[in-house]
Amino acid sequence: MYWSSLQNEGGIMDKEEAKLILANGTLENASQSDPKFEEALRMAEQDTELKTWWESTRSTDLFLQEKLNQAHVPSDLKSSLYASLEGARNKRNSRKRLYRYFALAASLILAVHVYFQYIVDYSDDYTGPLADRSFNYSFDGPRLSYLNKDTRMLTEWLEDQDFELPANLPPKLLALNGIGCRPLNWSKERVALMCFKADTVYHLFIGFKEDFEDFNATPEVAFEPRKKGWTVSKWTANDYVFVLTAQATQDDMASMLAEYNPQAGNAVSSRG
Repeated sequence: MYWSSLQNEGGIMDKEEAKLILANGTLENASQSDPKFEEALRMAEQDTELKTWWESTRSTDLFLQEKLNQAHVPSDLKSSLYASLEGARNKRNSRKRLYRYFALAASLILAVHVYFQYIVDYSDDYTGPLADRSFNYSFDGPRLSYLNKDTRMLTEWLEDQDFELPANLPPKLLALNGIGCRPLNWSKERVALMCFKADTVYHLFIGFKEDFEDFNATPEVAFEPRKKGWTVSKWTANDYVFVLTAQATQDDMASMLAEYNPQAGNAVSSRG
């Protein structure tokens, strides 16, 4: 299983990593038998804040899953659709019946799409300046679309989703074990999120400058303290904007960026 191989050598799971793992197991059909998931669940039992988050998130997701499963689907929907199409082609069936079944099918498809993209995900609930939105999403525990401890696989997966990543990314982050990534529909060209596992979880958000004209940052990395011991750093590089969040001190975050020069160039990456 992926989670079993995720942890760094000698590393200990922290609350943020536990959130990322638990967030992928909130539904009834999710696999919860993995040792990593069980470890995250044990941590939740011992941590009041994490337990409250887990119970609330799981309860909401299960409630919505139950309501969606209760939606009545006529047993003859598929056959009726085919029959209606054939009948319409032969001008025997009424258009009214055809439209009724197509409307029902479209409604069910829309319900499933909305449920999985917006309700379970919640990412579209986050608004405001990019740095604030990134921090709040990180703090609450993001839902990731792709999981892999190989950071090269994370960048390749994002590129496969037609996201143009910069060629110049912080090397110390890329040298860590990856956790996962996803695109976020927070702007016209979207925002990429990559998560890395060190002593804590580092969340790197990458967007396009033209989408965030009010992004208050320069090529020099700036740091901001946030609640609960979190730190946010932000900077720009050519056509890109960056936000890095973690429950870490400014010194620890700065050390992760020590070998990184944003001004070294950020042309679009190429896998060749």
